Amino acid sequence: MLLRLLTLRFGVLPQGAHEHVESADADTLLRWSERVLTVATLDEVFR
Repeated sequence: MLLRLLTLRFGVLPQGAHEHVESADADTLLRWSERVLTVATLDEVFR
């Protein structure tokens, strides 16, 4: 679901974004999912 949200918000994702999401634990995925709503860039999601 996070990959879909990121794609809808930021367009085509770089491979690194897919790797971050696929290797993250549940708490991190939740935090990143919340950030999608408030940040301006993809890099900010993963900070």
